[in-house]
Amino acid sequence: MSVITLLVADDHSVVRLGLTSILNSVSTFKVVAEASSGREAVELYQQFRPDVCFLDITMPELDGIDACREILKFDEDARIIMMTIHLDEKYLNEVLEAGAYGYMLKSSGKDEIIENIHRVLNNERVFSKAVSDMITTSFLQRNRKSDDPKPLSRLTRREKEILKYIVDGKTNQEIAEILSISPRTVETHRSNLMQKMGVKNIAALVKKALAENLI
Repeated sequence: MSVITLLVADDHSVVRLGLTSILNSVSTFKVVAEASSGREAVELYQQFRPDVCFLDITMPELDGIDACREILKFDEDARIIMMTIHLDEKYLNEVLEAGAYGYMLKSSGKDEIIENIHRVLNNERVFSKAVSDMITTSFLQRNRKSDDPKPLSRLTRREKEILKYIVDGKTNQEIAEILSISPRTVETHRSNLMQKMGVKNIAALVKKALAENLI
């Protein structure tokens, strides 16, 4: 089995050491670079081209979101997961807009971190459970308060269901099992959602759903 190379960037050495230790404890993972600033993270990515990057949002010289943008200018296929203490929709929107593949809290457990590394390498967007719960709660609150039914009226009941699970970070297979439908049907609904909302990828779909109060 090939080794998955990783970069860890955080200006707090204790946090960086902790995450690096977790990752290096997995036989198929190898942390090839550590950075203490956003600028250093960009330079080390260009040098090592790791499979997955973990970037803290708040770092000196260049914050994690701007570092994410710089890395993606260099390599549009870079897999970047933002690690943060901030359970905040504003940051989530900025992270999605920057093009990161994930938004995870630093309190995330080892199993969740390992699983999400494999998922982003499978071209999936990932969120910590607490982040998914925040999005779901916000979705319910906004729907109760909204006086304008038009945005939701564009989507069918099934599409609304599937959109919620997409935001929760579920795979096609997982959604199919939950709803007792085929993965192909889920993929069709995903395509219809992106077409109706005028977007070309899942990150843009989640961002637009947030912006239009659909979630």
